[in-house]
Amino acid sequence: MQNLLELINSGVSGITLSVTPEDLLFLVQQTIAASKAELLPLMVSAAQEALLTKKEVMEKFGVCDTTLWNWQRKKYLVPVKIGRKVHYRQADIERLIIERGK
Repeated sequence: MQNLLELINSGVSGITLSVTPEDLLFLVQQTIAASKAELLPLMVSAAQEALLTKKEVMEKFGVCDTTLWNWQRKKYLVPVKIGRKVHYRQADIERLIIERGK
């Protein structure tokens, strides 16, 4: 049997396939393995990234909640939501400090 993932990626259309449960299982396992290989490094680096709370950012810049909301809207700072809590990446804060000349 030809690799289903290769067949799908080749763009072939208008064909009929007979697929066994083993073929489907193999396709799912390939898809999961490819997803892990692509996403795991990103997830690890994101987990190691330092995050500041909303309160810490407001204190650091001496701004109110509305200013943070405006910065988010203008894409100055992009929040990271963990559950219901809003955090900001330390790297983004440092970039903003440099840009604003503080």
